[in-house]
Amino acid sequence: MVGEALPPLEALKKMAPEFEKQTGIHVEVEMYEHSEAVNKVQLDLNSHRGRYDVIIQPHRELGKFATNNHLVEIAKMMADPALRDPSFEPEKQLYQTAWHEISWYDGKEYGFPFTVLNMFMWYRSDLLADPKEQAGFKAKYGYDLAPAKDWKQYRDIAEWFYRPDQGFYGTALQGKRHEALWYEWLNFLYSFGGDVLDVKSGSACGPVIVNSPKAVASLEYYKSLLQFSPPDSLNYFWDDVMALMQQAKVAELIMWNDATYAVSVDTTASTVVGKVGFDLVPQGEGGKIGQVEGWTYLIPIYSKNPQAAFLFVQWMMGYDRQLEQHLNGGASGRPDVYASAEVQKLPYAKASMEANEHAVPKATLPQSAEMTDILVRELSSYLAGEKEAQAALDTAATDISTLLGSCAPMTYPAR
Repeated sequence: MVGEALPPLEALKKMAPEFEKQTGIHVEVEMYEHSEAVNKVQLDLNSHRGRYDVIIQPHRELGKFATNNHLVEIAKMMADPALRDPSFEPEKQLYQTAWHEISWYDGKEYGFPFTVLNMFMWYRSDLLADPKEQAGFKAKYGYDLAPAKDWKQYRDIAEWFYRPDQGFYGTALQGKRHEALWYEWLNFLYSFGGDVLDVKSGSACGPVIVNSPKAVASLEYYKSLLQFSPPDSLNYFWDDVMALMQQAKVAELIMWNDATYAVSVDTTASTVVGKVGFDLVPQGEGGKIGQVEGWTYLIPIYSKNPQAAFLFVQWMMGYDRQLEQHLNGGASGRPDVYASAEVQKLPYAKASMEANEHAVPKATLPQSAEMTDILVRELSSYLAGEKEAQAALDTAATDISTLLGSCAPMTYPAR
């Protein structure tokens, strides 16, 4: 099997020997950086080689895989009494909205959530509680220092803690020409009341609105934070900003729930355990928001061991394994795991649960990867000073509309 090299998959790898002991089925796990994990799967599927029996992939790839008939419909295996564990009832035990967005496409069930992901705000709770910082901040800005609830507060806090002479920064953007840039900016886009398409679900096609006035405002605000970020921010992606927080070099940022363990729990990796707080992304006109995002267990039709693959995935979806994985950096799709006393003790549990409740779907259309590439290109062009925000998003909207065809007219004509 193959997936992204992060704590959730590392936790799975540690549990796999117990499955091998119970069943005699050997589990081999390959772990790669996000983009490499996606590229290796794409090459394997296109070649029909069947190197992988289980692929763990971002859900935005699902439409492309499904429409190209690369995947086993998991419902067929669930209907086989020789394979199904009757104690696993996904229709009762999983977050239904997340499961259907992450693991279904066009009404068909292809898998189960490996992680139900979202992004939210990380902040240095110890610094925000420091009496000297509080007094100085209030004297300058006229209100109490506290975790940002809106983008003005977020900007003020970033400015206040911007101390480059001390190697400390107010915030850190993921400005590299990489999908991390797109993911991060979506938080700002949604919070400002914008979106890419005017649709209600990830598998739907509809009008392109990514160049709306709200979208432009969100992008201009996003770039304004560069002045409070490290000078190399245009080369940063998620690993870099996580490391900054682990090394106590940044006051606040927007990051993933599946990376929180490495910052707030793992004392071997982080110098700020016990010093980081978590909350929803600051609110704009769009109100409280999160992202529907996740990696999903899928079985390719080219798998040489599909039944064994299903048995392992089903085993991993059990409560005990889900709890163990969650406590070691995972992001379970089971509400009963979140409700456990052990998970409730985690400092990021409340923020992650709340972000799930306000999640905004993103495209899982077959063209979703190309849509992302278009936006990464144009966002990067704007951050680099090659275009204005309106021009960059106009180009993105035009190209996305052309890519999707007649189902995706432009609501806001390019200027």
